[in-house]
Amino acid sequence: MQSEFKKSSQANIFNHSRTTMDSQKIKMELAQRGFDFSMLANALGKSPSLVSKVAARKARSRVVAEAIAKALELPVADVFPDIESYRVPAPHTPNRKRKERELLALLKEEK
Repeated sequence: MQSEFKKSSQANIFNHSRTTMDSQKIKMELAQRGFDFSMLANALGKSPSLVSKVAARKARSRVVAEAIAKALELPVADVFPDIESYRVPAPHTPNRKRKERELLALLKEEK
């Protein structure tokens, strides 16, 4: 069962973010949960700069956007409704790992 604070906090975010949550709003909502961009970056193995840029819509990273949304306990489409590529499911390639190994081998080949 969700606490009353959590319910009201989520409702507050949702009502004010129907258009978009700007970087400052994202930062503030993360802080209310005890998180910041640096913590998120460390957890993802990404740079704090990338997390900040994704929040500000100056860079695109589905992984970072989804992590921000998860930390806010919201769907990514509610946090970034203005970024269409975050609203559609990520393409799934069944042979991705095999293709990554193939590409790595190709790049390591000597000329």
